Amino acid sequence: MLRLLTFTGFILSSYASDTPIIGILSQETYILRNYIGEFHHSFIVASYVKFLESAGARVIPVWIGKDDDYYRKVVNYTNGVLFPGGGTYFNETGGYGEAARKLYNLAKVVNDKGTYYPIFGVCLGLQVLPYAEKGDDIRTDCELKHVALPLKFAEDYEKSKMFSKAPDEVINILKTKNVTYNFHRFCLTEETLRGDKLLQEWKVTSTDKDINGIEFVSSMENSKYPFYGVQFHPEKNVFEFKAGVGIPHSVEAVKVTQYFANFFVEECRKNGNKFPDHNLEERTLIYNYQPIYTGMKGSAYEQTYVFEKSDLEQSVL
Repeated sequence: MLRLLTFTGFILSSYASDTPIIGILSQETYILRNYIGEFHHSFIVASYVKFLESAGARVIPVWIGKDDDYYRKVVNYTNGVLFPGGGTYFNETGGYGEAARKLYNLAKVVNDKGTYYPIFGVCLGLQVLPYAEKGDDIRTDCELKHVALPLKFAEDYEKSKMFSKAPDEVINILKTKNVTYNFHRFCLTEETLRGDKLLQEWKVTSTDKDINGIEFVSSMENSKYPFYGVQFHPEKNVFEFKAGVGIPHSVEAVKVTQYFANFFVEECRKNGNKFPDHNLEERTLIYNYQPIYTGMKGSAYEQTYVFEKSDLEQSVL
């Protein structure tokens, strides 16, 4: 008999997934064109794939520029979605921002109906969350490139979902060591979140400052839904190795990366979605694509999955 467990207002099946499949949103190729040419459609940085796989998840690429039915299937078949960092515009028709907004709103709908469906945003993926919520780009110009910092936690961070169960060792590392790697020219601030009336729904759990003293949101989570964002790049500590750019690779930095990977994948295990058949699942996984060694060409990304328009056209979802 199916037993049901109620948790924070959501109904969770006792048969939730031990082997979650998580979607990673692709994006336009603007920031990679110097390394791969101008004529590719979209990409996903391989370090995000490895980040999720390190915690026991599998990954599907989520295409930009698809119709509502496609994104509905993504949310119904996968166990969560990650909005990665990178560099693109939010207002492009058929682009990253449009796809993120569709996925975000579909995730709200299924959560409201009792299906626990998490979202995790990194850097650009954190910045797109308010845009997905309200359609406004409220980012502030910030300047923080190639800098690793500790976190300045909010007073009540221990009550947050993201950090309430974090080991003391991880919290101490995050408080005292330069282990959160930043590379961004835009950010969110509490002031802009407040001005857009988003602090009613989003809880800031930590902040940091850029080189000009602007205090920006370094982590936040939604008060109602299992939606999370970090401005820093946890995936880089373990899976990116470009020399001379200050990425921390210490044992402490690796523990931080693994904590965030474990946290989000464990959130996705609370979702019991499945693909309707095994063949469709296999044909959709990232294993069907091969990453390019873009680091050899000078990119900050060691490996990148680069997609053609034909990949989208041949999509089986």
